Amino acid sequence: MESEQLLINRNNCLLSSSLEENMAAIRSLFDSCEDMEYKTIEISNVEGCLIYLPEMIDLGLLNDIEGHVLAMNNHQTIRTEQDTQNVLKKNFSPFGVKQTNRIDSIVKLLLSGTTILLIDNEDHAYSLQTAKYTGRAIEEAVTERTVRGPREGFVEDLNTNLALIRKRIQTPQLKVNFLTLGRQTNTKVGIVYMAGIASEHIVQEIKERLSRIDIDGILESQYIESFIKDSKYSPFPTIYNTDRTDKVCGNLLDGKVAIIMDGSPFALTAPALFVEFLHTSQDYYDHSLAATMIRWVRFLGLFVTLILPAFYVAMTTFHPDLLQTTTLLRIAGSREGLPYPVLIEAIFMIMTFELIREAGLRLPKTFGSPIVIILALVIIGQAAVQAGIVGSVLSIVVSVTALTSFILPNYAFHQVIRMLGLPLLILAGLFGFMGILIGLMFGLTHIISLRSFGVPYFTPVSPAIYQGWKDVFIRAPWWGMKTRIPGMNINNFHRSGDGPPFSIGSREKKEDESE
Repeated sequence: MESEQLLINRNNCLLSSSLEENMAAIRSLFDSCEDMEYKTIEISNVEGCLIYLPEMIDLGLLNDIEGHVLAMNNHQTIRTEQDTQNVLKKNFSPFGVKQTNRIDSIVKLLLSGTTILLIDNEDHAYSLQTAKYTGRAIEEAVTERTVRGPREGFVEDLNTNLALIRKRIQTPQLKVNFLTLGRQTNTKVGIVYMAGIASEHIVQEIKERLSRIDIDGILESQYIESFIKDSKYSPFPTIYNTDRTDKVCGNLLDGKVAIIMDGSPFALTAPALFVEFLHTSQDYYDHSLAATMIRWVRFLGLFVTLILPAFYVAMTTFHPDLLQTTTLLRIAGSREGLPYPVLIEAIFMIMTFELIREAGLRLPKTFGSPIVIILALVIIGQAAVQAGIVGSVLSIVVSVTALTSFILPNYAFHQVIRMLGLPLLILAGLFGFMGILIGLMFGLTHIISLRSFGVPYFTPVSPAIYQGWKDVFIRAPWWGMKTRIPGMNINNFHRSGDGPPFSIGSREKKEDESE
């Protein structure tokens, strides 16, 4: 405890005018850090030292700095501290030279790839921008692929991601605020929003929740999501995550707030709505009629993934009288001689598919592909049918459910729906259709009760705001979507035109005026 307190005190110290004392303080903080380099130099007969981490800097820029030092020694003589500042600013201007007199600031700069220059008889240091970018190049987004639309996805560098957003939204109304999270990682986090559109209350609430995060390290955006989401025990994601640049820009223009961080290619946007997890970026790039039909297919895929196995188990176990005689005989024939109830068979098949799915995610890229997963599912299902462990119809039902689950565009939402299918399956095996209805009622009640930064999660379906339905069950043409999503308390409701901000209370009046 005493050593930790001593370290904190040293971090808060100011530099002295003695080069030896300053270097001793920095060496003590980086004790046993053998990758830290200390290079002694002279600037016009004044002793100095360059401090840097070789793996974090561009060594070519370091050579340029040393060349500038030699040129200064050959042509200039420094007499006063003011001379030093003027000479350094003149000769080191390509390196963004800045001054600091705090040791804690020097530590952060060194760890971010900055070279520090200490000079004797001066109580401040000079920082030189020599950081080397070690991240990957901009590539196509991998989690939400589209046929038409931009291909650029976020990377692990915060500045690059901000540049991608700025390139698409070129207005000073796009605001960015920074803060640092993680006591050990010191992760830089950016809060991005559109001033004049986003709710000031929501922006302030996000800032307050982020400032309350107290943890050793932030390594991925999910750390932040788990801390700031409204219902911490709910399985449903109340904050949207994506690695698509155009998706984040669209959400910003809709009045939402984005959170991006160094080290993660996934951005968070809030508030999030339930229907948003069933929409894709391509919905807004296709013709409105085609996009509407695909949305209906996606809603159908949601229900198939959630209740098809439960429906089959309930039908064959409790309600066979609802089936046609021919269908009933075929199902009974496929189940003749099977040792286990249909509920046990369904659980076995679903768990088998989950094992195959997880194995496919962990396989080397050469072997792990969707085709391999599908083939493995078909082969194992066929082998289980031939071995007399499961029925052929159940094998078809589980295979269709497994493949249909991939239609859900957001991976976090996809996981939740897969997980909730199992409790519904058990309820169906115990209580039939009544168990399915009870499970769906509890699930729907829970969804309606959720909030995302004060915004009802089921907006604009519940509470019903018909003005927003043109982008829920259908995707209206762009010329018909002159307003943003209602119910999120945004400042500027109108996407196009010069109309005043929309309020729910004035909806009827506006409709009367339009008539």
